[in-house]
Amino acid sequence: MGPLLKICAVNFWDGFSLESGFVKYLLDLALDSFLVVPTQQEADIVLTTPFTPRRRRWYRPHPKGTVDYPEKAIAFIWENQRPVYQNYGYSLSSDFDSYGRRNCRLPYWYGQLKWPGMIPERRLRAPGDPHGFEPPAEIDSLLHPRSLAGSADRERFCCLVAANPEPHRMFSAQQLSRIERVDLYGRIAGKAHEGSKYDLLSNYRFNICFENSIFPGYYTEKLLQAWVGGCVPLYYADPWFAADFNPKAAINRANFRSLQEFADHVAEINSTRAAMVEIVNQPLLTKRPTLDAAVRFLRQACIEIANRSGTARSRADVA
Repeated sequence: MGPLLKICAVNFWDGFSLESGFVKYLLDLALDSFLVVPTQQEADIVLTTPFTPRRRRWYRPHPKGTVDYPEKAIAFIWENQRPVYQNYGYSLSSDFDSYGRRNCRLPYWYGQLKWPGMIPERRLRAPGDPHGFEPPAEIDSLLHPRSLAGSADRERFCCLVAANPEPHRMFSAQQLSRIERVDLYGRIAGKAHEGSKYDLLSNYRFNICFENSIFPGYYTEKLLQAWVGGCVPLYYADPWFAADFNPKAAINRANFRSLQEFADHVAEINSTRAAMVEIVNQPLLTKRPTLDAAVRFLRQACIEIANRSGTARSRADVA
């Protein structure tokens, strides 16, 4: 049996560890076993993100650090950023492009699913951090109608739960408030919502769940959580989001030329119960997501890095 691969993680979010969560789950599938080490120098594989000290946010400061050994680094890119291969050799990201087989698509929302045997991330959360309160979503439930026709009769109209006051999102909330009241939660309303979004979403017929920015393949947890919360998702992403989600399960702002057209359509759906029920009862997914491609890619990337450095043999030799 060959040596275990030694892995170090740098530049992840506060509270991240390789003891639980989605990244740990992927490594377990790809490598069977590995050893976590504290420094890049002693690691065979360095896992990183594109976060840098210059990109700080008040609710989740990005940790300091740089990749000292880019030749043995693999990046997990779940922000709307393209890979920069001067800083690492391989990436798993939301991007559809393979970048010459150096990138594998693994959208962020995959990490919000309840994969068989995955231990949810045991996260140490700093005060003011609004992330990670929602339990992972059951995959089977996403493949079937919600059977929540009653959510079309919820008393409250629409809400927006967000930290980032992205201008188009805020303009949309203002426009929709001409139909009925739109309630704001989170830092956009002055205080982080440190609890599950589902406690809020269960009261509303619609949820504004726009992405912060648009690029093909960049789809986060926002649409997923709006749907699980029983709302009609008011989404904003490029039309290729249909590669991941059932487009009939949401109203996509990108399908309308103007905010006024978008708001008029929402008003029409809101006033027609049959139209509301039709959207509410749509499954979110039309096909079962799989991690097979990401696991194969991660395994091969680790093998290639280790073989180049001569620190380990292939997984087949190690097993």
